[in-house]
Amino acid sequence: MQVTSELYFIAAMMFLIIIVCIVATFAFYRAYKREPIEREKEARKIERLKKSRQSTAEEK
Repeated sequence: MQVTSELYFIAAMMFLIIIVCIVATFAFYRAYKREPIEREKEARKIERLKKSRQSTAEEK
């Protein structure tokens, strides 16, 4: 009886570990996919600032 309960406990812990690993992998994957998009937005913002500075410098 005790052996069976120990096996159930170990199986439950393994299941919980797998769930935690899946959730962590999903979260890291989303962050990994989001990072290039944020870099691209930042690059666009920098380009806009450069263009606006160039246009104001040309006006002077």
